[in-house]
Amino acid sequence: MAHMVDMWVARPGERERLAELLRPEAERVQAELKAMEQSADEASCRICGSREELTEEHTPSKKAGNLDRLLRGMIDYEKSVTGGEVAWTVQLIQGGASSTTLCASCNNDTGRWYNPAYIRLVEACRPLAVPASAGKCCDVNVELHPQRVAKQGLTTLLATSQPGVTTRYPQLREMLMRGDTVRPLAPLRLWLYLRANEGARISGIVTLVRERDRKGYLLAEFSFWPLGWVLTFDDLEVDGAVNVSSWFEYGYHDKVRMALAVPCQWAVMAYPLDFRAPDRIIAERAGPAEVE
Repeated sequence: MAHMVDMWVARPGERERLAELLRPEAERVQAELKAMEQSADEASCRICGSREELTEEHTPSKKAGNLDRLLRGMIDYEKSVTGGEVAWTVQLIQGGASSTTLCASCNNDTGRWYNPAYIRLVEACRPLAVPASAGKCCDVNVELHPQRVAKQGLTTLLATSQPGVTTRYPQLREMLMRGDTVRPLAPLRLWLYLRANEGARISGIVTLVRERDRKGYLLAEFSFWPLGWVLTFDDLEVDGAVNVSSWFEYGYHDKVRMALAVPCQWAVMAYPLDFRAPDRIIAERAGPAEVE
């Protein structure tokens, strides 16, 4: 059962049973998310928290492949609640995906400090992130600056999420605003996967309540072919991605040869952590998700 903004999404026929079973935990984790969101406002920079004018920026950068037109699918919340099932609207975006959530200083500094290293990883992963690799681990061998790549991934996740994260976790501001800062990401964790199909998936911060352990979690996902990133706020283990949180503990100037087994996943549906293959989605024929 997943919570996206103010809706719970569940399989048909499971809504009432799961809602009753998981409601206490769902309310706890939802309150945690709302408290974080309310600690800042939409007009504040997602990194430094200032109320300087926010600037529009490609997310990810053009050099990372964000050039072409995109079709953006968004949930129509009013129609979903009224109709009882998830309803989507589709919007054509010219010139690539962008966000207006960072001030000019944070945009410029993070782009200059971290993005060149990020692009090197993108270029190394493009040949691997193909449908034939979906469901497998790919051996990524590349020389890079791990800290810079991780900080660019974190910057992108924050830029595409709700406000309040760096207010709740002020150490993230120091980490991103000072390139030479070396410190653990804990209690948060950063996960990486390869995206087998072209396109993007941006979740913002959502709550996930799992039936198997009856526990709620906060997470944010951002994928743009060929890379996918997941930020977790607690002890959630992400099946199908590799934990790269240790990259933040490298020095800014540390350049190392990485040999990493990275899972390659389908990202067909808009729901975070949904790595189902297209044929499985069709075969399940579960019908539209119900909305509470």
